[in-house]
Amino acid sequence: MRITARPILVIVLAACSANPRGTTQQPATPTDNGETITIRLSNFAFDPEQIRLKAGVPIRLRLVNESDGGHNFSAPAFFAASSFLPGLSVPPNGTVEVGSHQTVEIALVPGTPAAYPIECTHFLHSVFGMNGTLEVMP
Repeated sequence: MRITARPILVIVLAACSANPRGTTQQPATPTDNGETITIRLSNFAFDPEQIRLKAGVPIRLRLVNESDGGHNFSAPAFFAASSFLPGLSVPPNGTVEVGSHQTVEIALVPGTPAAYPIECTHFLHSVFGMNGTLEVMP
């Protein structure tokens, strides 16, 4: 039996978790200790599709692409309203690309309380259901 390692790309910037479509799921909510939230990207869903964060509490978003194709996590307004550690910056155009079977981590501090849309901007992915909401609570 041959075992192969899948590459993991880690970028320090913030993240979420996922359930298969059609199941009841609770929004992901971090604790006050700077928790990591895993968000799974698949064809064609975010799991979870609703993420709840607390303003001012550091968080690490762990984006895991479980599919054979590329996806992204696009949340320009959320990333613009968040702060990043010194030396780190907002993802270009508010979008993080996650290649097939790759993982990307982003560390940040959510800012302004609001509900922010998230989506995959690849052709028709959002139309097929790859979208959701990232809610920052006061």
